[in-house]
Amino acid sequence: GNDSIFKIEARTFLEGLLISWRKGYRQLEVECDNAILVELILAGRAADSHLTEMRLIHHLLSWNWKILVRLNSRSQNTVVDHMAKCMATNST
Repeated sequence: GNDSIFKIEARTFLEGLLISWRKGYRQLEVECDNAILVELILAGRAADSHLTEMRLIHHLLSWNWKILVRLNSRSQNTVVDHMAKCMATNST
């Protein structure tokens, strides 16, 4: 369902932040095609989410780095959208 896809996208966002931090990047531009995810992050409401991934994203954003989060249209991100749907259905 949509909740599963949202959780997968939040987890992917989180993993991307973690990888970037470990690689030493301290300035990032992150594009995401999930309007709700971007809105929650930009409005600072990720801290109050029931999803652990969202709370961790909020925590990571407070670290000493500069991150620009931007909404990207889904039509420009078809490959990632397809991968998220495959992961949600456990298909290959």
